[in-house]
Amino acid sequence: MLNKERFASIMVGLCDIYGIVPSEFILDTYYAIFKDYDNKSLENAINKCIKGRVYNNIPKPAEILEYLEGTKDDKALIAWLQLKEAVVKGGYYASIEFADPIISNCVNELGGWVWFCNQPKDELPFVEKRFMDLYRLFLKRGVTDNQRLIGFIEAQNSNKGYDIPEPIRIGFVNDTLPKKICENTNEKA
Repeated sequence: MLNKERFASIMVGLCDIYGIVPSEFILDTYYAIFKDYDNKSLENAINKCIKGRVYNNIPKPAEILEYLEGTKDDKALIAWLQLKEAVVKGGYYASIEFADPIISNCVNELGGWVWFCNQPKDELPFVEKRFMDLYRLFLKRGVTDNQRLIGFIEAQNSNKGYDIPEPIRIGFVNDTLPKKICENTNEKA
């Protein structure tokens, strides 16, 4: 968590670079946005942001957030890679649970897990494009409803009353917390 005194020092320095006096509003607003990040991460993001910046005004929070979290395109690509990892680990037969709820929502919107796993290789570039577009849209909308992707075994077993195997979990650390939460709390995997 961000130390408020250290944060104020960082912001005063940042404002000094751009020749402005930080107002209480600026400090409170930026603190509210960045309070869940640690000092080191914020300092690194600000340093990277101002290093390549050519504008003569203070970086907006969205610019700094891109250095902390990546762009929407970065996040969509990471999600696509996690989806491909799930296909390799479990494929058509296994049920999958992602730490990122947007991934499962995108797959269900596309046609579901079994449909996704059955896509021919020559169709994957088109599926990837649609997935990336959906991911950016759902990210903008703030989708948080996490849905488990049902595999063939779970679908068949639940119809016949048999035991349902545990889903394969992708993007979780220690099988409990999503990676992003652990990174923000400095918990080691």
